Amino acid sequence: MMSVQEIEKAVTQLPPEELDQLMERLEEMRQEQWDQQIARDFASGRFDEAIEQAKRDVAAGRFRPL
Repeated sequence: MMSVQEIEKAVTQLPPEELDQLMERLEEMRQEQWDQQIARDFASGRFDEAIEQAKRDVAAGRFRPL
């Protein structure tokens, strides 16, 4: 496994178009990790209370349409 310093050194040697590709891929990876975390949180019930509260608020008329 490479260290962060080794990766930084290698990245500085990339041509601009390859650096752009790398940055895009890193952002995709970050988004994939975020999606996986959200899915785990939903599956674990982490948002259940917030969802139920939102439903109660809507039923009571405590909301504004977007």
